[in-house]
Amino acid sequence: MNTGNISERLKQRRTELCLSQSAVAKSAGITQQSVQAIEAGETKRPRHIVEISLALKCAPEYLLYGTKAPKQSS
Repeated sequence: MNTGNISERLKQRRTELCLSQSAVAKSAGITQQSVQAIEAGETKRPRHIVEISLALKCAPEYLLYGTKAPKQSS
């Protein structure tokens, strides 16, 4: 279980999937600047967490709290 914060978990998961901030943003229907703000720690509770988790193929709880390990990418 990852004990970091949402910014660290989002960036780690994005990197594991070889996705850019822009790719995650486009898939989640938000701006790249929104993804950057989360990764920079400026946004602690993003409104579009469900959409972001779908883009990153993981549970929202994983991004928010570090629970429920992300699904393995195929």
